[in-house]
Amino acid sequence: MASGGSGKSSSEVSGGGIPSSSSLQRKKLISICDHCKIKMQLVADLLLLSSETRPVNTESLSVFGESFEKCRDTIIARTKGLSILTHDVQSQLNMGRFGEVGESLMEMGELVVSLTECSAHAAYLAAVETPGAQPAMPGLVDRYKVTRCRHEVEHGWVLKTTPLADMSPQLLLEVSQNMSKNLKFLTDACVLASEKSKDKFAKEQFKLSVKCMSTSASALLACVKEVKTSPSELTRNRCVLFSGPLVQSVYALVGFATEPQFLGKAATINPEGKAVQTAILGGAMSVVSACVLLTQCLRDIAQHPESSTKMSDYRERLRNSACAVSDGCNLLSQALRERSSPRTLPPVNSNSVN
Repeated sequence: MASGGSGKSSSEVSGGGIPSSSSLQRKKLISICDHCKIKMQLVADLLLLSSETRPVNTESLSVFGESFEKCRDTIIARTKGLSILTHDVQSQLNMGRFGEVGESLMEMGELVVSLTECSAHAAYLAAVETPGAQPAMPGLVDRYKVTRCRHEVEHGWVLKTTPLADMSPQLLLEVSQNMSKNLKFLTDACVLASEKSKDKFAKEQFKLSVKCMSTSASALLACVKEVKTSPSELTRNRCVLFSGPLVQSVYALVGFATEPQFLGKAATINPEGKAVQTAILGGAMSVVSACVLLTQCLRDIAQHPESSTKMSDYRERLRNSACAVSDGCNLLSQALRERSSPRTLPPVNSNSVN
């Protein structure tokens, strides 16, 4: 906690002890910051830090096919969009528009995820274009997709931390739909893996894992319907209680589904291909790291009152992290154009990210 301002400022609480609109917006922004930060870090862990030479098979990337050039041009265009969003966030924050900051941050988070996916795919395409490379062989399961679904089920279940008064029918509907969408994907993926597997145990275990997950989901959805028709702390607590078995069943299912024997084979590349891949992934990591830092700065600012003695430091860190996002975008764009690491070249300016 920041010193010199741990209490509520007069602007945060209205008459009668009711939180002001600004206070509620700050609270929501903190929640958005946490969600965006976790998602960006997860995607970076799966696609950048793992350094696996595999394609990224998301629906949005299917339009690129095997074209590195199309992927590269799209990434560079999106880095420009990211720079605009970071500028918007700072402008909205300076005007005290925390609601708009939250909306821009959610958009930025989705853009960073998309940028990361595109960068990892571009790194793969560039690497397998080098002499002697052997492309990746798909397996029964796509590790990235099922792990993303697990994350959405685990962290998307916001009802666990949502007060009863905030559980609107719209929120309950959105949460239920998002959960159902991710569970359907996991079900379809495991059913397909079961059908294609030649191992007797794996065939049956995929089916049993889906059955376990589906049973837990049915029990939880029944609790959600109950809290919608008869809202009370009792019915809310049931949602929290029955969310545990679902998260655990999804965790077990994904843990089994992502065992090495189900994931196919990564591409075989020579040192030249590895260097190209590392350069592009490193550029993308510079962008993600800067965006995570910017998100944390926004959280610090939202969490503390303007009277905090550390506020000027928080805002300075925000400006520095915005500069780091811009520098990271330049590093990534240069790595894509040169197919080599810009870090080995003379620095473009004094603000280069280390």
